[in-house]
Amino acid sequence: MHPPVASIPLKDRTMRYRQIHLDFHTSERVPGIGSHFDPEAFGRVAAEAHVNSMTIFSKCHHGWSYHPTEVGKIHPHLEFDLMRAQLDALHARDILAPIYLSAGWDELAAREHPEWRVMTPEGAMIRARAEPMGAGWAFLDFGSPYLDYLCRQVEEVMIKYPDGDGIFIDICFQLISANACTQAAMEAQGLDWTSHEHRMRHTEQVQLTFLERVTDSVRRHNPNQRLFYNFGHVRRGRRDILSHFSHLEVESLPTAQWGYEHFPISARYIETLGVEFLGQTGKFHHSWGEVGGYKQPDALFYECAAMVAQGARCLIGDHLHPTGAMDGSTYAAVGHAYAHVQACEPWAVGSANIAEIGVLSAEAVGRPAMVGRPSHHENADDGVVRLLLECKFTFDVLDLEADFATYRLLILPDSIPVDAALKAKIEAYAAAGGRVLLTGRSGLDAEHGFIFDVGAKWLAAAAPDGGDYLLPRTDLRASFVDDPLFMYAHAQRIRVTDGQSLGAVYDAYFDRAPQHFSGHVNTPSKPDASGFDAGSEKGAFVYLAYPLFSLYQQVGAVAMLEVAEALIAHALGRPRMVQTSLPRAGRATLRRQAGRDIVHLLYANPVLRGHLRHDNIQPIQDLVTLAEIDVLVEAGHTVRGVTLVPGGQTLDFTQADGRVAFQVPRLRGHAMVEIGF
Repeated sequence: MHPPVASIPLKDRTMRYRQIHLDFHTSERVPGIGSHFDPEAFGRVAAEAHVNSMTIFSKCHHGWSYHPTEVGKIHPHLEFDLMRAQLDALHARDILAPIYLSAGWDELAAREHPEWRVMTPEGAMIRARAEPMGAGWAFLDFGSPYLDYLCRQVEEVMIKYPDGDGIFIDICFQLISANACTQAAMEAQGLDWTSHEHRMRHTEQVQLTFLERVTDSVRRHNPNQRLFYNFGHVRRGRRDILSHFSHLEVESLPTAQWGYEHFPISARYIETLGVEFLGQTGKFHHSWGEVGGYKQPDALFYECAAMVAQGARCLIGDHLHPTGAMDGSTYAAVGHAYAHVQACEPWAVGSANIAEIGVLSAEAVGRPAMVGRPSHHENADDGVVRLLLECKFTFDVLDLEADFATYRLLILPDSIPVDAALKAKIEAYAAAGGRVLLTGRSGLDAEHGFIFDVGAKWLAAAAPDGGDYLLPRTDLRASFVDDPLFMYAHAQRIRVTDGQSLGAVYDAYFDRAPQHFSGHVNTPSKPDASGFDAGSEKGAFVYLAYPLFSLYQQVGAVAMLEVAEALIAHALGRPRMVQTSLPRAGRATLRRQAGRDIVHLLYANPVLRGHLRHDNIQPIQDLVTLAEIDVLVEAGHTVRGVTLVPGGQTLDFTQADGRVAFQVPRLRGHAMVEIGF
């Protein structure tokens, strides 16, 4: 029998809005661990920065525990139970304290049990960001006895620290391994460990077994304990693993490999799942663990406001000094951001996104394998979301299990295969009044051509290299281009039958090649159109023959942006829900609570200023104040008032034709407007 979960005298154990993830990855070569830890100062600094939840460490990537342990080993230079002292100091100020354990990286275990390490099929004992003998984390194999060791560590925390407020398991992805454990396990299952296909199948099962085992290690002691597994990216399309999670956290440090557009994509997908979620950013200039690296406070303010605007609670990553002393500069910046979040919370709790467009995610449709490190980016998804954000459309990102019925427009970006089940679902959606936009290869079959009746015939696939030119019809052109626009790729070869053409394709004289080229980059277009159409529309369906969203993500041409905006607006077939005078870098979301809508307006401008550790560094250097932002919002109810919140300033407004118009006098980073019904 295990002891019952302790009664915890906290006011509220629901998921909090203002969280800190307090990294503490500390080498055994560092002395004086916790030597400057002051529990009163620790709790006070967090509380004064408006923090109400802080994740603390049981075991770090180095493999050391920060409390007495009968399973692992306490850090050799720690002389007291640091985790208990932190937990008690936080609880004394009504601050929750989830507990962290590293899974996939454990240097102590890797040294003492090299047979537990991942070994690639080529025989390499790999490390993160390093050669086999370099300064990087060794990967552990969940298919080895290491998983038993990890589960015992998790259980020890659950038993000895039942008043912890959650379990955070980090580095949860399983790499393909071919070590002795894997070979023996695969042979016992009748699998060939020399086969890539069999290794993938086995690795997927190892990953799922890891989730099952660790989840059991938590829930057998407290079925209601919060539990999160960090993969570094929420794989879209893998609802099957959600039963292991109490909530989701979107690791998305915008100044590192994720960028500023990763979080909105994830947020607009996760909210459709009905799961509580956190955004994760960092106080660091670049990425995790950058001790002495500081993000400009206004950047942190903007990033947290953007989380609230996308329906997320907030988490900021920090790294505690080995002595246990809190960093004053860090918590001054945290307090700047979290004071604003705290003021915004009444308009955030229980709010729901309002979306006119559903984007079927290319990543989700591909159902990514639970094998290896996830990719943070998918070109089609990234491109379409970037466009929708820049054009201020309201949207959600969907998987195949989503209900399409609530959306006015469904977008299938660039590369979505359509099987019989999806075809039937989309046709039913269109028959009920929905509209559909397809681009590139979406909705195409290599043998039969178009899956849907778009009023055109598919003749040939796009050539793989080179590019041709697009001249859209007049209403779909960029405002400053009336001539053929080079598209950096070829269109699918189609010809309109009983639909309406979206424009013409112009061929280059030839694609650039060693045998023949003309000029510096691409060969000019022929003077006459090719005879192929750039797209077609018929009924509810609009089709463009180019992979427009992937191209925009890669190329970033303003003319492409304007063509895409015109195309989406045309396919939507009605005025967008939100229109503003914000610049392209501005963002707008529309959320609903009982009796009111909340418009979030955001503006910041990250700039490319460096290249560090293989990442482009794009900091927000300052926030520019914008004045007199015009806003027009769809309103299905009689509006009783428009108020700038949380300040309470009443705004003049007019209401006509189902839309409310007002002007926001000032925007610095984030403005929030309540439209009361």
